[in-house]
Amino acid sequence: MPFQKLKLRLRARKYQRKTDPGGIAFLRQSLQPGQCAFDIGAHRAGYLYHMMESVGASGRVHAFEPQSALYQYISRIRKLMGWQNLNLNHLALSDRTGEVTLHIPVNKVNKGSSPGASIVEGVASGEIALRETVSMDTLDRYCERQGVVPDFIKVDVEGNELNVFKGGEAVLRKHKPAILVEIEERHIGREQMEETFKWLEDCGYEGHFIRGHKRLPLSAFSVEEHQNTGRNGLYCNNFTFTAGRK
Repeated sequence: MPFQKLKLRLRARKYQRKTDPGGIAFLRQSLQPGQCAFDIGAHRAGYLYHMMESVGASGRVHAFEPQSALYQYISRIRKLMGWQNLNLNHLALSDRTGEVTLHIPVNKVNKGSSPGASIVEGVASGEIALRETVSMDTLDRYCERQGVVPDFIKVDVEGNELNVFKGGEAVLRKHKPAILVEIEERHIGREQMEETFKWLEDCGYEGHFIRGHKRLPLSAFSVEEHQNTGRNGLYCNNFTFTAGRK
């Protein structure tokens, strides 16, 4: 087995067993063969791997990665894995179209890419800051142009989550795809964090947060308890949203 293929499988297994067991479980429970998934902020394909396995050859995944180095990496992985049903987009999603600056924090270890890259100025920080001009679209426009409706959306965009959702309001309100999203108070502040929760609830969603292997009601979430880096315990930054009860 080629080294890069093995490395990806080990990364995906680590996500499932240690990094985000609850999130991967939610992903795999939410997706069925033949369905459509969106990976917004695909990074190094750790979640993408599980999406591709879940939808199977009869399904389709649309991945979005604005960082050039990571986009090129996933392009190589797609060929290596034989992912013919993967639409890979060198694109950022937000609430408007056009071009935007992507801020990439890098260091001596990760010189060409970073999981902390963001189009939100001030969120990304590091020893050396790289900047790229990237194309930007909205979720609604992309879905209309491609003629697709996602069954599942994973969002990891370092502080731009609410804008991604606002750019996909028509899709979210009408079709209610399941959502797995990273949201951190340290990136956006408590006010915008609460605004994001409320915005999704107003769209008809019911929220939970992930703590290890468990999904707990959003009403039980506390920034002081669950996103306090100075305290012992699990740091909870992943949330799930599904269609609420009528």
